Amino acid sequence: MKQFTLPKRERLYLRESIDELFANGRTFVVFPYRVVYLIKKADAENLPAPEKQGQCAIMTVAPKKRFKHAVDRNHVKRLTREAYRTQKLPLHAALEKTGQTIEVAFLYVDNKFITFEQTYKLMGKAIGKLQRAILETAKNQPS
Repeated sequence: MKQFTLPKRERLYLRESIDELFANGRTFVVFPYRVVYLIKKADAENLPAPEKQGQCAIMTVAPKKRFKHAVDRNHVKRLTREAYRTQKLPLHAALEKTGQTIEVAFLYVDNKFITFEQTYKLMGKAIGKLQRAILETAKNQPS
């Protein structure tokens, strides 16, 4: 299995899932990212079909309000996805250990660009917080 890929099943693209994420999700900020996440128990009705969204589905958002040119929005989203892709393994391990699924949206909330090194470091912090949230949720759920 290829470890550092980001296939379509790991991307959040279904409208119902996105609406549910923003309606019921929890949030925290690792500036310049606002992270919205929704943890679900992976039971029989929650398991997605293999061609649909996977155990951990993400989306990146760079708003037009902050970056007027599409090339700038795409640059921010590309850096975010790359930083996530190279650091996602601990998150996937926590999900497999607890038997849960997660949907995550990374919203860029600053007006300025940051370097890839900064993005990588901040994404590591965000993934650490998500990991702790997953483990906390698993601990609080009755078996």
